Amino acid sequence: MAERSEVVREALGDHVFEYLVRNKRQEWDAYKSYVTPYELERYLPLL
Repeated sequence: MAERSEVVREALGDHVFEYLVRNKRQEWDAYKSYVTPYELERYLPLL
């Protein structure tokens, strides 16, 4: 994973690296909590 990579950190610098990791975590959190129309149609009736 890039957040454990010293090569990426050195290439980007600490400031940019921390910014990138923070933003990617936020992006992942938003993605994994999104419920698609397919999921609603497929699974909501099962509740």
